[in-house]
Amino acid sequence: MKQNKTKKQTITHTTSQKILGGLALCGLFICGLMVGMGIQSKQAPTHTEPEQITNPAPVVSTSVPTETCAVIEDLLLERLYPLDSQRIHEHQENINIYEKLVMNGCSENQMKYHKAAQREREIVAALQESDTSDTTCEQIETLLLGQLPDPTDNSEHRIQRAKIYANLSERGCPQNSEKYVDLATQELEIARALRDDEFGTQDTIEVVETYKRLNMQATAQEFFDIAKKLTDPAIDFILEVEKIINEQ
Repeated sequence: MKQNKTKKQTITHTTSQKILGGLALCGLFICGLMVGMGIQSKQAPTHTEPEQITNPAPVVSTSVPTETCAVIEDLLLERLYPLDSQRIHEHQENINIYEKLVMNGCSENQMKYHKAAQREREIVAALQESDTSDTTCEQIETLLLGQLPDPTDNSEHRIQRAKIYANLSERGCPQNSEKYVDLATQELEIARALRDDEFGTQDTIEVVETYKRLNMQATAQEFFDIAKKLTDPAIDFILEVEKIINEQ
């Protein structure tokens, strides 16, 4: 038997074919490299710098300014003596402070301070009963202060309060005289403001007499000059008031 012998064929590449093949391989490599870089760039996370705020919005304050009356209350309340003090003059000073709070503090607290002043008067009265060494002027002050009308918007009540304070400035304790002059003057100013200086004949005389009693003759004359322009009183009344003002 004849055996078939397979002949091995040898393929011989030319130089040009070798060069073209090398270029093709380089092209494939470059293509693969570019595709890989493209995929990486898509997958890489993007880092964004945070936006800087150059002009932040202003912070609006929501705090409410303290009212003037509340400031006055805080200042005066700090001057109060202890409620359990055994000294009569300290409780009398508390009465004075509460009176100022009634006139100058916040309106919603007016009645509270009025009641506190009345409580201090009761304490003063109790201490005086147990203290036989009280002077006459202290007793006068306690009794007259107990006669004060309520500090309302009634001009006649304000004039009456001024008259009592004027009396206290003369007959109360000497160390308190100036204080009562100031309180009487304040009450008269309130009364005048409530009536805008338009008073009847009796109230006009009482205001003039109280100013005169406080040694404020010039103020009494100024008040009456204004009252004459507003009310045009009779000549007899004018002469009567002028006599009160000018008599020594």
